[in-house]
Amino acid sequence: MSIATEISRLQTARNKIRVKLVELGLSQASDNLDALALAAEGIENRGAVSATVQEGATYTIPKGFHNGSGTVSGVAGVGSYTLQSKTVLPTKAQQNVTPDSGYYGLSDVTVGAIPENYQDVGAVTAGAENVLTGKIIVDAAGKTVAGTMANNGEITKTMDGLTVTSVEIPAGYASGGSVRLGGDIEAALAAI
Repeated sequence: MSIATEISRLQTARNKIRVKLVELGLSQASDNLDALALAAEGIENRGAVSATVQEGATYTIPKGFHNGSGTVSGVAGVGSYTLQSKTVLPTKAQQNVTPDSGYYGLSDVTVGAIPENYQDVGAVTAGAENVLTGKIIVDAAGKTVAGTMANNGEITKTMDGLTVTSVEIPAGYASGGSVRLGGDIEAALAAI
């Protein structure tokens, strides 16, 4: 075999290797044999990669050579799912209860009882008549009750002391006010 034939054979082999490495995105179309050898040397042998993927999840296939005997499988059908049982405590805010990593879903969720110290409303002494209309309270039995007390705002009354000797103050809440003497009594007191 001549040197020219040997060089031609090596160039043909180099070109086949180059085309494949360019196709795989590992080399450039102008790379020489040394650059191609370096690129091929960087390919990691992954052998047979196998993985199980949960429904709705993804699996990233690692970069490298795979011998074709690996598998990626998903969970098949009902009954094959790994479910989790969870217990949560009640809170004032809405809670989203989700399974931990490695579980496909929840088999059940138990919400714990409200702690005893938050349940005791037996010390409540206010009733509907003690609370303003339009306000809501929880009574000693733990039921919500609407207030019935009138809100009279500021009360201002006048009496003359002769014909009117008393004034009625309506039942309910008053934000303040006054009752004063007026008319003839006021003038008589001023003259003294």
